[in-house]
Amino acid sequence: MIRKIKNSILLQMISIIMIILVILTGVFIVARRYVRTVAEENAENLADNLLRQADNALSIYEDMLRYNAAYLCRFSLVDRMGEGTSLMGSSAEAQISSYFSQITLKNGEIRSAVLFDTDMNEIASFGKKTTFPEQQRYLRYEEDLNADYYFEDIDDFFYAFYYPIYSTLNGQGHLTGMCVFVLDHWTLDGTILNLIGMDSAAILISDSKHLDLSWYTGGSLTDAESMDSLKTDPDIVFREGDWQNGIRIATATSIVGNQERSKALRQLIVVAFSLTLALLAFIILFSYTQMAQPLHKIARFIDRTMRHPDDRLGFKRTDDVGVVAARLDHMLDENQKMLQEVRDGKIRLYETQLAQQEMEILAYRNQINPHFLYNTLSCMRDMALIHDEDDIAEMAMALSDIFRYAVKGSNIVTVRDEIEYIDKYAKIIDYRFMGKITIDVNADEEVLDKPVIRFFLQPLVENSVFHGLEASVDPGFVDVRISYAGGRIEIEIEDDGCGMDEETLEGVRYQLQNPGESASIGLSNIVQRLRLFYGHDYTISIDSKTGEGTRIGISIPDHIKDSGERNADTFIDAVN
Repeated sequence: MIRKIKNSILLQMISIIMIILVILTGVFIVARRYVRTVAEENAENLADNLLRQADNALSIYEDMLRYNAAYLCRFSLVDRMGEGTSLMGSSAEAQISSYFSQITLKNGEIRSAVLFDTDMNEIASFGKKTTFPEQQRYLRYEEDLNADYYFEDIDDFFYAFYYPIYSTLNGQGHLTGMCVFVLDHWTLDGTILNLIGMDSAAILISDSKHLDLSWYTGGSLTDAESMDSLKTDPDIVFREGDWQNGIRIATATSIVGNQERSKALRQLIVVAFSLTLALLAFIILFSYTQMAQPLHKIARFIDRTMRHPDDRLGFKRTDDVGVVAARLDHMLDENQKMLQEVRDGKIRLYETQLAQQEMEILAYRNQINPHFLYNTLSCMRDMALIHDEDDIAEMAMALSDIFRYAVKGSNIVTVRDEIEYIDKYAKIIDYRFMGKITIDVNADEEVLDKPVIRFFLQPLVENSVFHGLEASVDPGFVDVRISYAGGRIEIEIEDDGCGMDEETLEGVRYQLQNPGESASIGLSNIVQRLRLFYGHDYTISIDSKTGEGTRIGISIPDHIKDSGERNADTFIDAVN
């Protein structure tokens, strides 16, 4: 399995992604546990805060009732109550009734107020007629708040606030009676309900008799049946306060339902995990389509290249895979081009061999009976001298030297030899055209002993004479300049003859580039010999203007690449 992974980029990518997934899963689990811990802490804090706020609300409500009870029971009235006399029908009752009206005007939940003496005799009653249950008819020495059914015609419980009344005589306080407020429970219930707000919480107000005086739920706990059912729920935080004047408050908060503070974090984790999964899936798809699949295509392409050498990948991509594919296509193009050049080289090699054979046949023809030709020319020279024809004698001698140079065995001569040969040729041209055409040769001293190909300059000079100057009626001039610079021999042959038009010039240039296709034996022979002996290390150019003349420039190295022997290596180098 490990070897398969090492041999596949896609499997390596999948392995890396699986490791990332394991890490992300671990992070996700830890993050969820952290969110759960934070949610539990938030739920506990909420339950404690609700219990504390409910206790504070109950204390504030009791403070309000205490203040109203003290306002209702002024000291002037307390003394009357201590006498054990009923206040009904007296001016005191009217005064207390006035006070009660003021109190109920501000506190609409107070339904009635009853004053008792120390024997629990009712000495005054205000508001709605109240019937005290038997279990509530006892004197309180401390403030008390409980709930019970205080009205016969109303089947609902009411809160009752018991306020003991003390008077101070001779600097000592003693109990003189008790004031009782009977109140609707909606005010306190509304205060408690407002504490819940939008939280997932429940609040229960109970007393020793009525266990469920007020039961309010919010948020996700709206369907909760009772506080007892919430106590045993592991997702609920339960808090219960102490008894306070017969009233106990209990709160319950949902851990899951109150995750609003951590909800955004939890959602962010889920979204991040989902996006990461999507991104990893995209990476796998991208790696397969953009890397593995193209690489497999390249591998299959390489396998069939030998059978279909002209096929190409042709990827239209600029990334690394596209660059590799483009370079592979370029390599195949170059290889195809090289194979074509090899084939063309073989053809040119064959043509060069034929040309060489033709040159050898021509040389063999020129070597037929050379002594007969030399003797004949020597006889002509002697006869000319006898008859005092010096020009004819000199011309015959020059022609004899030319033939001797032509049948010379070596293909390699010096620049000096070529110049001497051109001088002999120039004498013949001078006699032939009676001084009309002048051939001038100038060469640097350091180039005279450099090796060149035999019969290299004369065909070019001859072209200048017969194609550029012969047809002209005016005198003509051929200038041959040979110089040496940077290890190369620079040759220029320039005439002031008739020149060539643009079309003819382009045809000559084409012959120089394609000597095998040329009908001109002289130029074709020269170019083929240059390739044979110098390979591609030569340049030849030609410029001409009609009526101004023609200039041929040749640049060759100062050494011969081959000795002239026809061997396979020489011909291949010449073709390449």
